[in-house]
Amino acid sequence: MNRFLSFASVFVLLLIVSCQKEKSFELGQISKGSLQDSLGDCLSKTVAGTYTSAKGLNDSNFIDVEVNVIQTGRYTIYTDTVNGYYFRGAGSFSKTGVNTVRLKGSGTPGVVGTDDFYIFFDSTFCDVSVTVQSGSGGGGGGTQSGDYFPLTQNSFWTYDDGAGSDTAKTTVSGASAIGGKTYERFITTYELGPPNDTAYYRKDNTTGFYYNAVDTSIFSGLITFSQSTLDVLFLKNSLTTNATWNSDFNGKVQGQNITVRFKFTCTDANASLTANGISYTNVYHITSVIQAGTAGIFNDIDTPQDFYYAKGIGLIKVSDQFFGDQVIRYYKVF
Repeated sequence: MNRFLSFASVFVLLLIVSCQKEKSFELGQISKGSLQDSLGDCLSKTVAGTYTSAKGLNDSNFIDVEVNVIQTGRYTIYTDTVNGYYFRGAGSFSKTGVNTVRLKGSGTPGVVGTDDFYIFFDSTFCDVSVTVQSGSGGGGGGTQSGDYFPLTQNSFWTYDDGAGSDTAKTTVSGASAIGGKTYERFITTYELGPPNDTAYYRKDNTTGFYYNAVDTSIFSGLITFSQSTLDVLFLKNSLTTNATWNSDFNGKVQGQNITVRFKFTCTDANASLTANGISYTNVYHITSVIQAGTAGIFNDIDTPQDFYYAKGIGLIKVSDQFFGDQVIRYYKVF
């Protein structure tokens, strides 16, 4: 490359620098202030409009928030995105002291419930709650298909660990052929970022049974199998309390034959469960454990887990002795 700039290049460079300086001058200084008073309490906030599941927001949906301005200038005040929508306001403060700013709502609320937002300005933040109502009078954001484990594309479920915010989101995204069978792909993303998880499920429409393609690598090579995935029957659409079933697979441990058993028990076929303030009925409570054995004698090789499936919605809670609870927060079944 030539070490020297041509006259034309210098002219263009000067023009760019000049324009940038002019733009910077026109934008002016950035404002400073707080969403809180001198005692650290949040200033007044007013939520306006009606918020309806699956209905896009309009000009009637906004939050008026008071701001204590200590330096005039440009501002951007905004919320995080929750349940598919958010609020934002931008402009310029011309006076110090308490000002009121309108944050316009954008997006489409996903499901029924109470959404907790954080409002951000300068280095301060405050919380505000918005209630989303049902557009159809029921369902809480889901359809009543009759399935205890919906597999419809783009359906999603979000879960928390009791902290009051989404920690994981599972979405049905595409299909995959495994071992000659077609499974729906469930991708789970986490609040703290990758790695993401991918799982595969299918339904036998004749029997109403649900299967999970379990990767044999979970046994860390301690147990070997002739196949790379196990087609585990983990749920049925029609169950009674205390019903049990097993999914058995032949494997080897140090060359010796062994049977690996996924054992399931329907602890309650008509349970009720309240999760994040929403009551669910027609819930299957399933307890599962992995066992290994020979000659008909089996021992647990994993700790039991409890799964809760709501009719027309899907998995709403998982309880694990070591990893704690994962509880549904939002969902949308298509």
